[in-house]
Amino acid sequence: MLPAGLCQPRGMKGQPMEPDGTSRLAALYLKKIAARINEIEQRFLYAPRLPVQDVAMAETTEHLSLADAKRRPYAPVKPGQRWGTNWGTAWFRLRVRVPADMDGRAVMLLFDLGGSECLIFRHGVPVQGLSWSRKEYLLFRRARVNQRAELYIEAGANGRLGAFELRTLQQPEIAVFHRAVWDAYWDLSALFDTVDTKQYWDWTGKPYRLPVEDDPLRAQVIRALNEAVDLFDYGNPSAAELAAQARRVRRRLQSIYAAPATHLAPTFAAMGHAHLDVAWTWPLAETARKCGRTFANVLELMKQYPEFVFVQSQPYLYEVVKQRYPALYDGVRARVREGRWIPTGCMWVESDCNLPSGESLVRQILFGSRFFQHEFNHDSPILWMPDVFGYTAALPQILRRSGIRYFFTTKLALNRFTKFPYHSFHWEGLDGSTVLAHFMPAEEYSAEVEPWLIRTGAHAYAEKDRSPIQILPFGHGDGGGGPSRPHLERLKRYRDFEGLPRVQSMSPAAFFSRLETESVGLPRWVGELYLEFHRGCYTTQARSKQCNRRAEFLLRETEILSALGMAWGRDYPQEQLATGWKLVLLNQFHDILPGSSIDEVYADSDRQYAQVFETAGALRAEALHNLAQRVDSRGDGLAVVGFNSLGWERHDTLAIDAAPLNEAAAYIAAAADGTQVPVQIGHDGQARFRGTLPSLGHQVFHIRPGITAALPLRASQRTLDNGLLKVSFDRQGRLRRIYDYRAQRDVLAADAVGNQFALFEDKAVSAGTAWEIDIYFNDKPLEFDGKLLSLARIERGPVRAVLRLRRRISRSTITQDVVLTAGSARIDFVSTVEWGDEKDVLLKVLFPVKIRSEKARYEIQFGSLERPTHWNRPHDMGRFEVPAQKWADLSEGNYGVALLNDCKYGYDVHANVMRLTLLRAAKNPGKSADVNRTHTFTYALLPHFGDFTQGLVRQGYELNAPPRTTTVRPAAGPLGPVASQLAISGTNVVIDTIKKAEDDAAMIVRLYEAHGWHSQHTMTTSLPVKRVVETDLMENEERDLQYQDGAVQLDLTPFQIRTLKLVLAR
Repeated sequence: MLPAGLCQPRGMKGQPMEPDGTSRLAALYLKKIAARINEIEQRFLYAPRLPVQDVAMAETTEHLSLADAKRRPYAPVKPGQRWGTNWGTAWFRLRVRVPADMDGRAVMLLFDLGGSECLIFRHGVPVQGLSWSRKEYLLFRRARVNQRAELYIEAGANGRLGAFELRTLQQPEIAVFHRAVWDAYWDLSALFDTVDTKQYWDWTGKPYRLPVEDDPLRAQVIRALNEAVDLFDYGNPSAAELAAQARRVRRRLQSIYAAPATHLAPTFAAMGHAHLDVAWTWPLAETARKCGRTFANVLELMKQYPEFVFVQSQPYLYEVVKQRYPALYDGVRARVREGRWIPTGCMWVESDCNLPSGESLVRQILFGSRFFQHEFNHDSPILWMPDVFGYTAALPQILRRSGIRYFFTTKLALNRFTKFPYHSFHWEGLDGSTVLAHFMPAEEYSAEVEPWLIRTGAHAYAEKDRSPIQILPFGHGDGGGGPSRPHLERLKRYRDFEGLPRVQSMSPAAFFSRLETESVGLPRWVGELYLEFHRGCYTTQARSKQCNRRAEFLLRETEILSALGMAWGRDYPQEQLATGWKLVLLNQFHDILPGSSIDEVYADSDRQYAQVFETAGALRAEALHNLAQRVDSRGDGLAVVGFNSLGWERHDTLAIDAAPLNEAAAYIAAAADGTQVPVQIGHDGQARFRGTLPSLGHQVFHIRPGITAALPLRASQRTLDNGLLKVSFDRQGRLRRIYDYRAQRDVLAADAVGNQFALFEDKAVSAGTAWEIDIYFNDKPLEFDGKLLSLARIERGPVRAVLRLRRRISRSTITQDVVLTAGSARIDFVSTVEWGDEKDVLLKVLFPVKIRSEKARYEIQFGSLERPTHWNRPHDMGRFEVPAQKWADLSEGNYGVALLNDCKYGYDVHANVMRLTLLRAAKNPGKSADVNRTHTFTYALLPHFGDFTQGLVRQGYELNAPPRTTTVRPAAGPLGPVASQLAISGTNVVIDTIKKAEDDAAMIVRLYEAHGWHSQHTMTTSLPVKRVVETDLMENEERDLQYQDGAVQLDLTPFQIRTLKLVLAR
């Protein structure tokens, strides 16, 4: 029941109304109160107002410095004038003089630029942003008559999320700011929000929790609000009268605000936050300006609100601000020293966590953590990843071995088939490492400090019976400018308020510390945090994904060769490699690499990858040449030095340019031990031969005229046969049989077609097309294999045989070289797709294999994991498309089949059908994405004995890291003609990385156990090493290892990552 004073006019007596009538009357009073609060805001906060008369504008398509902008010609503009071009900029110059009636008063600039994002410059430095969420700027705290100000305002023509529309200039004004009225207004507004029953929804469409209508406290608040708003005179009060009325309002509400939260009320850890996508629906250049606006806003607010704590992730953004806005950066440093601005997150950018390699994830943390330490003397113990599209099971180990103990996200709220069961939990990774994880119950990382959101979070918290605290990062993201004054005014009033949880300002580290110490019996989640959403991101923007894989392996090989050269006294190109890595890490941001950005972003990305390929490619070539010059290459014939960047001996195909050879002649390649193998000159101008290369080492081969007894592979126009496998196609170019001579069994299922291209309708409704593949795509296949245009044998020799198929499917053409190599059971499908003007389609390739297993295994970073091949449970069905690194495998114990790739990431294995997603035709937000482009890629099928432990991990690396060769003039050298620089015993260990240490001239070797085994190993080296030290992933020394006679013993646990520091004798 409402208090009697709200049931009828004051001074009247009568019977209480019926409940429904009471509810209607309460709603009527709430409307009245809301109207009065709105009137106070519109009429009394900023009055009087005067138009700014001296306004001029200069438009440009460039991103200018302030100095350059000042030199542009400015023309006077009037309200109503239209301005703007797509991604254009207008610079406004405002000149203000204080009139007599504003003398001694606080004066605000009010300027609504219609949703445009702006940055105000004053006295030569940026001071605050303007946007849809803030349209005022405090010009003078205490103005003096005739005091002047000149402002330059940089305004982007595109809106917060990139949309362009022609802008209309509104009239800028100056106004007196009434501080007393402001305080009373926020007392009223914040209190009103605690009782308002207006329905709000989160960004996923779920309703927020409303107050309980018959709560006695609510009735008291409504009565107090009603009495308080009536204390204002809504006529034409003077400034002194307004101030007196505002004080009376605050006194009336004081008793309400004085009542604290209950003893057992939970706590919300509130921290200002600005989620800034590095790129998305705007290009990288615009991100720099978004940072400037947001950072300026936060620094300005910190002057006004001493309790305000702000967190900002992504060191890349700080680097951008340091370069473009040095005055802002100095302000950030000062606030970091005070402990109010908290650099957080540890990764260089908020990276995708499915597609980058394990080493890329390590470098994200290495570069990010070192930046924070160097710039701010600050270590962040948290991986802050609110908006990333799923999290690999390798992450907990990577985090713990990097000194990171905590993990924060919200994205799992978007699951489509199941609800993630926990909010605070221990996340256990592939190797058993754990981190304390928090998934925000209110599910909004750009949160409002509003009662409806706070109530929703409190009631939704899955661990509310065992944890008294949850997180509340508040502020407008993606260019909204971060936290605003309304956020902070509400925060002051809800800090300890009866009827709500406590809302307390604190840092992320303080929150996690309390979560850790005050919670009991938190649950455990084991394995990947798969997001049942955004599955199209494994495939969209295929060129970007190919560039990422290519760059990762290029940098890996360049580092290895350069590190070996460093051991022999050459300079290590550390700065150039760091620049390359930073560009690759930048492009792994969770809206760039996944393919969910606009076309302009990928134009930037293409240029950056080209820079990486040019620089690192030249460095690799130089390092390989330097290695070859040290090798004893004397012998008869063309000297070829082959180098193996992998940590095991491999028998593989080496290739060189055939130009020095006579196509009509026969050649042999002679190894250092005198073994001779045939050389095959291919249709592509390459001369190939099979050779053995030692672990992380080289061998010299001499190519000269000669003939060996080796016979060409058997190959007709429709079959390939190397004695291990026979591969047969029918007249329509369909792969009808793969027979394994070794196992005496067929690889494909009976009557099945392998290497079958399937085109599906791909019209997602769950999200934009770049992000999503909806499960119903399976319901509508459009075409299988298309039309065969040609099928021919194009190459046959003792090294390999090749069939070329060309087929037309939809508006596209596929050219494929099917390659079978001597001595190898791997069938390579070297593919070129002229992907036409396709729309809303998805291209997969499928292999129905003669294997039965309830689980398939997929490679992830630093290991692999199993996923079901059935849809028994909603959680299984939700994983109808999954990410993998270089391979997926389906095995039944004594036999299996693997599907490998050199740049594809989206797999699905259902029952016995293995499918790899090749291309999509998404046109939102990128309008062209993959269409009307030529795509080149290779995938491979590998039948094998046993399970994935029978060499599959190595095959994945070998497909992606072929041997490197260079020709030299035969000469003596200090290195023998065949030598290994580093090796490790066993088949289950991968030496993934060799590089120079960050801070000294030692060498870092990173390896991992790849089969899930406990095992003992011996690592040997021929390098001049005097000491071996184990470090963490950040290269902090932990313990000396016993190193003797060039060897060190290692005990490894399943999927363990180990980092060793080899101190060189110089």
